[in-house]
Amino acid sequence: MDLDLYDGIMRDHRLKGSEYDLYFRTPMLNVYQRVRAVRKLQPLQLVGNVETIDTNHDIINIILPLSGRLDKFKIFMENFVGVCVQWDKRVFLTVVFFGEEGRSEIKSLLVDLSKTHNFTDYKVITLDVPFSRGLGLQKGVLDWDKGNVLMLFCDVDVYFTPEFLEKCRFYTSPGHQVYYPIVFSLYNPEVVYGGSPPPSKEQFKVNRESGYWRTYGFGMACQYRSDFLTTGGFDLSIKGWGMEDVRLYRKYLASNLTVIRAVDRNIFHIYHHKYCSRDLSGKQYISCINSKVKSEGSHTQLGLLAF
Repeated sequence: MDLDLYDGIMRDHRLKGSEYDLYFRTPMLNVYQRVRAVRKLQPLQLVGNVETIDTNHDIINIILPLSGRLDKFKIFMENFVGVCVQWDKRVFLTVVFFGEEGRSEIKSLLVDLSKTHNFTDYKVITLDVPFSRGLGLQKGVLDWDKGNVLMLFCDVDVYFTPEFLEKCRFYTSPGHQVYYPIVFSLYNPEVVYGGSPPPSKEQFKVNRESGYWRTYGFGMACQYRSDFLTTGGFDLSIKGWGMEDVRLYRKYLASNLTVIRAVDRNIFHIYHHKYCSRDLSGKQYISCINSKVKSEGSHTQLGLLAF
């Protein structure tokens, strides 16, 4: 029998050996054969029976907290239309918008999207408080009233492909598993391309010169609503940039759920200028500065600029 491998992950467990989770295509759209195997420092063994995975009815609620940044939102929506509306067609978009500035423009863009593409699976939640990513995501989670749902916590500076959405479905399971992809973060295109960057669509390349794996980033996550609520959600006492996502990640590590943490070539963080406020706590400020410096370019590129 010929098997067409669609995707898979493996990891080395110090006590169990090597574990494999593989997905193979079938002739039916969005239906896959799942094969799990383990190698306990000896010949490979199957774990259970081959499973049929049908993702046709797995809706993803993409929750996007936002404040201003209309230009970035337009770019995000261009990708959203191509990937989610025209291709995947199994996505709901929840935008949690903070403040007044840009609110009417955001709503107008989504109304136009609805008319042009007959897409009505979206909602805008508005908050008149200072921006807080954790609060925005939590509001988006709590607002959903249609039962348990797979959620993607997202940012406006993220680009993803249809393959990523399918992985989001593969590697999450309510009560069992959550998926934390390691995102590929793009460097400053002005540095990478010597001041003459190509169109943005041509910049999504995975190599040493174009970006780096964001191993310390835990903001992008796929999880079921029920599992998020069981953890207690975000620590809303955290103010300013960062840390709320790390604490949620640690909650999952301390739970009985399996956390899948793997590099993913189908999701990118797009470079943008970063401002680190002095009002941040010491750990938050240092973390912000480290992220800012690392995102500018590779050691070689920065060295050439300096010398």
